[in-house]
Amino acid sequence: MEDILDLALAAVAAATRAGAEWADAVCLTSRHVSVSVEKSSIKECQVVRDGGIGVRAFIKGGMGAANTQSMELADVRCCGEQAADLARAAHPDPDFVALPQPAPLPEVSDLFDEYIAGLPAAEVVRWCHSGIQEAKQVAAEVAVSGGASLAEGQYALASSSGIAVRRRGTSVGMSLFAVVRDGDEVGSYFEYDVARRQDDFEPQGIGQKATQEALRFLGAKPVKTQRMPVILGPLSASGLLFSPIDAANAESIQRGRSFMMGKCGQQVASELVTIEEDPFVPAGLSSTPWDGEGVPKQKRVLIDRGVLTTYLHNSYTAAKAGVENTAHAVRSGYQGNVGIGPTNLLIHPGARPEKALIAEMDEALYINAAELSPDSVTGDISASVDFGFKIENGEIAYPINNAMIAGHIADVLGRIDAISSDYRAEPGMIMPSIRITDMQVAGSG
Repeated sequence: MEDILDLALAAVAAATRAGAEWADAVCLTSRHVSVSVEKSSIKECQVVRDGGIGVRAFIKGGMGAANTQSMELADVRCCGEQAADLARAAHPDPDFVALPQPAPLPEVSDLFDEYIAGLPAAEVVRWCHSGIQEAKQVAAEVAVSGGASLAEGQYALASSSGIAVRRRGTSVGMSLFAVVRDGDEVGSYFEYDVARRQDDFEPQGIGQKATQEALRFLGAKPVKTQRMPVILGPLSASGLLFSPIDAANAESIQRGRSFMMGKCGQQVASELVTIEEDPFVPAGLSSTPWDGEGVPKQKRVLIDRGVLTTYLHNSYTAAKAGVENTAHAVRSGYQGNVGIGPTNLLIHPGARPEKALIAEMDEALYINAAELSPDSVTGDISASVDFGFKIENGEIAYPINNAMIAGHIADVLGRIDAISSDYRAEPGMIMPSIRITDMQVAGSG
């Protein structure tokens, strides 16, 4: 097989010879091992080897795209020619200006781990077996689901503007969901770990932690419908705080489909909130020296003391808006188009630990994990509280059930009055807890 960067260059050359004014291509090869767990047993193990190339071609701004899983040079060139033919048939797009020019790229370390790349599928199965046994040692009748995976691959990108880059990467992860029953009562919870290198991955204890937390949710009680303070644990807090950054996607802004329209440079959260993007964290989950179009990444503060500093652009949206490209293009493999998204996000911690934030509350709600992302257009939040506790007299009192929380993202983010000094950390992510002074809680008590 030809070198993957040479194949990408060949596809681009074929597209330009066929009449494309601009063209780029991505080529990758990968191995993905996945093991699924169901009812505390190994359900399935898969090893998938994939490879292919995807080409974009542009004529008068109109785009044509083609891809193939063949890595034969003749097929790769044919793919480039097909992309050019499709571009010729596409409607012209005056908002397309050009593909990015090459520029010096930063170095990012520890994106590839030889040890992970050499692991057999049997090792992933062993992690799952161990997790199941850990869970059963905590509660013999626990039902465990979830799984584990590892991936390794090579990725190359080339363009007619002169970009020619490649990288290797690895990743590994495990997530287990535990369900325990005591008569009519049910408690459940999950735990996970993800990493790029083996030194950062700790599968031991995941089954145990998930089951211990599931036991805490036995004996859940309803709460009254009322407004009250809410403390979000690291997982639920990060989902909420990252939502305005996700909604700052310039493509959604330009299409009028985002609650962050008109918010660039404006206060979008409490002054306590600062979120930094750092694509260069060694071994970070989303670390990368360049974006999906080969533009050098930059370290930047996206929310500075509550102020949104920029929208997130790729080359197309930046040209359309007449602004600097922020290098936020993302590609989902060789079959996907170019989208927009951030890399590693680090929430700046506060001054006091989570325990202190709880101790100050006479009555409040604590939410371990919840899907609190608002409606992407309206910004409205309406979410069930599946993993929550009532706080009374400064302490976690009991688990709750049949509750929901609601509000508007602007109001909720503006009511943050504390961020914890302790946090959950994953490679390239810092996730502290936050406290919101007042939210609507709907219960059945």
